[in-house]
Amino acid sequence: MRFVIVFLLVGSFSQLLFAASLTERLREAASSEAQAEQLINTLQARSNPPLSSEDYLVLSESYQTLNNRDAALDAANKAERFAETPYLKALSLFHKAQIHGIYFQNAEMALQQLEAAEQLLTGTEEAASLLLLSDVLSSFASAYNLLGQLSQALFHADRSLQLAKRLNHPARELNALIISGRLALQNNQYQQAFHYLQQGLAVATTLQDTENLASIHFRLGMAYRKLDLHPEAMEHFQQAAERYRELNRHSNYAYALIYLAETYLEQPEQIDKAESLLQEAKRIAEQQQHVLRTAMVNYSLGRVALLRNELAQAEDNYKLALQQFRQINSATYIQESMLALVRLYFQQQRYQDAAQFLNEVAPTIDDAATYLQLRYHTSAALLAAATGDWQAAYHFQQRVTDLNQQELSSQLQEHMSQLKSGLQESAEEKQLQRYSAELQQQLAQAQSRQLMLQLLLVGLIFTAFVIWQLYRRQLPVAAVQTVDIVPRHWSQFQDKVKHHSQRKPITMLILVPRFRAQLQRQFGKKVVAELLQQVLAEMQLPELVAGYNGSEMLWLATDDKAQAATLLQQASQLLQQKLSALGAEPAVLGVELAVEELLGENWSKEELAALAELVWFGWHLAERDAPSVNQWHLAVHATHPRPVEWQIDDLRSDLLNACKLGELQFVLNARELTITLT
Repeated sequence: MRFVIVFLLVGSFSQLLFAASLTERLREAASSEAQAEQLINTLQARSNPPLSSEDYLVLSESYQTLNNRDAALDAANKAERFAETPYLKALSLFHKAQIHGIYFQNAEMALQQLEAAEQLLTGTEEAASLLLLSDVLSSFASAYNLLGQLSQALFHADRSLQLAKRLNHPARELNALIISGRLALQNNQYQQAFHYLQQGLAVATTLQDTENLASIHFRLGMAYRKLDLHPEAMEHFQQAAERYRELNRHSNYAYALIYLAETYLEQPEQIDKAESLLQEAKRIAEQQQHVLRTAMVNYSLGRVALLRNELAQAEDNYKLALQQFRQINSATYIQESMLALVRLYFQQQRYQDAAQFLNEVAPTIDDAATYLQLRYHTSAALLAAATGDWQAAYHFQQRVTDLNQQELSSQLQEHMSQLKSGLQESAEEKQLQRYSAELQQQLAQAQSRQLMLQLLLVGLIFTAFVIWQLYRRQLPVAAVQTVDIVPRHWSQFQDKVKHHSQRKPITMLILVPRFRAQLQRQFGKKVVAELLQQVLAEMQLPELVAGYNGSEMLWLATDDKAQAATLLQQASQLLQQKLSALGAEPAVLGVELAVEELLGENWSKEELAALAELVWFGWHLAERDAPSVNQWHLAVHATHPRPVEWQIDDLRSDLLNACKLGELQFVLNARELTITLT
């Protein structure tokens, strides 16, 4: 439920009247599109008195109801600006977090607003502030879940649940229970998930909360689907979809359609039906400009194509989904898409392509949900066996075994007394008991299936090993090669930079001879790399934490921001001296980049390579207004962290858009460049 009613229970009777008034106005704004339009027209027509922070909050809520995200964010910004109390400012920040998270799918920006709101609310004992804090904590859980930080998501969901219970507020408790159930389900903790959902269903029934009843049906559908109980899953997804459609919750309706389609795909004869549902969901998602939902549809369409053996189309759909997930930095879905491509490439015996994506997933897989860890290690075991690396295959297969045992052990430790506690004999509670008994029975079946899959994997690896031993003498020596995705020294450089960034922010210094093509024509192809290697050898300074010289650029990393410009100038002068010694033009471009500012706080080491495109782009802009001196010092700044998505195919277009929006600033030799883009 996008808007959660906030009862502003503070001090005096007049404050209570004010609280009820704002609550009713926000409720009215969220009730229907017609009502939202009427409120907007009324407020926009008013000239006296001027609009207050409360008025702008109502406008923001109204625009959200109409799916006008830009106007909603603008109104929320004005509500924050005119807020007269810490509470109203925190409520404005909470609105902004919802807009960034739900409508722009920007979890990092949402987290920034939530952190500011939590700071304002911490330490207060006012009822209204504590209720808002509970909402903020629930939103923290959702944002961290989108970023793939499951442990942080669980931590904040539990905080929200405990606070709601302390406040004895059923609506907040219901919201926290649903989020906790969703996170437990995502981590394959079925009994714990059902424990939360069972409590949530009882609370939702008492409150007659139709929207959250739909949400619980949706989560139950996911639980049954994970247990391969597809008819039961389909029943719950259909109930959820029907309720969301009746409530005009279009985004949630599309979400339910996606999972309903995924369930239909378990039956080969229902592929056409599944595709029809996905196209309907895609139409809704694109109409709402909902990148996450659109990406999820494209991912599922990849599966449709795969089941039809249309492998090229499946690859296109998976890659499109991956690009869109990267745009919103959804770590869990990024990993899931890459692992889908790994399975596709393995099926096509494109082992090097499969290894590339496995290498990308590897650094973060230990923090991922259990089901993703299982997919990763299973795929890695099969790939290692296919390429004859039996030791690695055994290692990965053993990890699969360990993960399965941990998961099953955790499930068995959940006692059924949790599921039955507090149940009475009402009709709804009897239904809950039936769900509980069915899930208990199916958990045992799930255990058997997982053990069978484990045995099949062991058998496959063993069979492949025997075949390899029988025929290896007949194979050419070069038939099996070690897949090396990136140059070893570059990979080591990435690891060093990432390691040091855990302690202090990194500034990247990049050096390029501006007439490198002329140098190579005159002195040979390797001359640039040799010159950069010489500079690197002479820049062994304690302020530098890592260095790498490629064929075109010298990369230096420092954690001393204050010395960054000095270090870059020193390296530039060294390169100029060496160019002059060759009789070449000593024209040098030095670029200074604050890594965390550009890539965001949770950047991955693979994204460092994308900074090269920023260098080329900045160089292009600098040449439009080129200074007459030989030494160019270009610094690039961002107005907010991660202004572009660094792992998309068309990065140049994203850089251009960021410039148009004023999110990137280029300073050449201490003078800001005026950027005119056509």
